[in-house]
Amino acid sequence: MISIELLVYSDAKELDGVRIAHDGWTGEAVLYSHLHTDLVCLPKNASIPITLNAREYEVFTVVAIKEMSIGSRFAPIGLVNMFNSGGAIKEMKYETEGKSGLISMKVRGCGTFGAYSSTKPKRIQVHNEEVQFHYDESSGLVTVSLRVPDKDLYLWDVKVEVS
Repeated sequence: MISIELLVYSDAKELDGVRIAHDGWTGEAVLYSHLHTDLVCLPKNASIPITLNAREYEVFTVVAIKEMSIGSRFAPIGLVNMFNSGGAIKEMKYETEGKSGLISMKVRGCGTFGAYSSTKPKRIQVHNEEVQFHYDESSGLVTVSLRVPDKDLYLWDVKVEVS
């Protein structure tokens, strides 16, 4: 058995010259467990104990939370069935207008797309068509299904509207 403690440092916005957090990052992050499909919000400088038994493994995705000017907080995880879930997100843009916010993403691949949202989204659209989604109020995990595209290397246009 091995026990470790995962610590997310809020001051590190770059790691060896690679940008790992957006401007204005408050230090908060989400931790997504791929095997247990759990989502945990980590406040600034928080740590979480992790214990693994012999021959056991886990893959975590850690994503910086973006606080929008309307007060909603959002963190895209990506395709949660992939170990490199965030690799599916090719473009992302945050916009606010009045009392609502819009997160626009270009996503490559198919399967379950997941994200953290502090509030239940008003709607989610894929290619300007409103789609059904699931929102877990206890964790803030939002999931939506992306079907198998007709073309290779296809980019889905995913929009999440929050308030």
